[in-house]
Amino acid sequence: MENGVKLPRGVEVVRAKGRTYYYWNPGRGTSRQGERVKLPDAEANPRAFWTEVERRQTTAPTAYPHGSIGDLVERWRESEDFKKLSDSTQSSYGVSLNRFKAPEGWGFLPARQLTPVAVMAARDAAKETPSQANHMLACGRSLWNWAIPLGLVETNPFDKIPDLELPDRGHVPWPAWTIEFVLGACATEWPDIVRMVRLGVMTCQRESDFIRMGPEHRDRNGIWCRPKKTRKRRRSFHIPLNPADAAELDRWAITPMSFKASRWKKPIERFRDDRYLYSPKGAPYSPDSLRARWGRLLTRTKEGRDLCQRWQRWIADQARRYDWDITPEDAANPTIHGLRGTGILARAEVGYDVDQIANDIGMSRQMVEHYMRFRDQMKVGADGQRRLRIVGKD
Repeated sequence: MENGVKLPRGVEVVRAKGRTYYYWNPGRGTSRQGERVKLPDAEANPRAFWTEVERRQTTAPTAYPHGSIGDLVERWRESEDFKKLSDSTQSSYGVSLNRFKAPEGWGFLPARQLTPVAVMAARDAAKETPSQANHMLACGRSLWNWAIPLGLVETNPFDKIPDLELPDRGHVPWPAWTIEFVLGACATEWPDIVRMVRLGVMTCQRESDFIRMGPEHRDRNGIWCRPKKTRKRRRSFHIPLNPADAAELDRWAITPMSFKASRWKKPIERFRDDRYLYSPKGAPYSPDSLRARWGRLLTRTKEGRDLCQRWQRWIADQARRYDWDITPEDAANPTIHGLRGTGILARAEVGYDVDQIANDIGMSRQMVEHYMRFRDQMKVGADGQRRLRIVGKD
């Protein structure tokens, strides 16, 4: 404690000749002690002090004893098994792994001594954020399952700990009226948004995947896709399309998009032969730039604001009628990710069962069923698909 402020672990305070000096020395008094490093004065320059401490906490290596949880984490991160995971999984697991190996937590605890009781306590400590707590359990199960065959641990203390119950949330599929509204409002000035909606519904893929689709991926009665999120562990799969959607993609392959705006003297035509979806500048979209484009439509146009108001009234009515749990983002406006659910329900309405849909779009049966819970609560599919092919020719 220094002047009423609790200093972080790893900081050493030395007073000499009436002055106070601060040092970074996380291993002080242990076998891990190294050379201490002087820090900025916490009183004279607190911003520099805390910035440097945070940097040291993030980057400073720690020597974990053999067989400790910190050692186990570092071994897994260096393994080929961990490197085979997708970048997003490595990144999301990294949050839990850093907590596992924290010196003030489990870092120096022998991995063989971690008990289910300790795991359950860690889960319950994070119960205010149940999805993060469950993700921690999933990460721990994977880590210990990797370590058991190598003889680094004997049992998995995470296996007996159940996940916390989560609200039944998820991106809400777009009902037919939303598709009709958006395609009608965007038909002249936002042809890229028209294509975004139609690609999202017909392929049931994430925006990170359908923005990369182009004529080279078209084949037979469908289109090939290799999801970016899971590409390290799965190959491309073929998504079958109905004849009208396949023909629409073939038309896009040879047809420019005509962008119009009141500030322009005449429409501007753009065309790319390697993408179905691209910006008014003719540039390929990234997930962030596509979401930004969608956000501009929603917030900067009268049509977009009207859509958000109508959507919010509809969501409130659905939540009241069916007791939905809605995320803040879904409560405000329809999300691009919600188009996946729209496409799933569209396939269900024309007679496909859960297993066929999962096989066709490369999604787990569990995730398809997650969206199917909306099936009897809204009309999104067949009628929406018909409108999709009639309204908003770009």
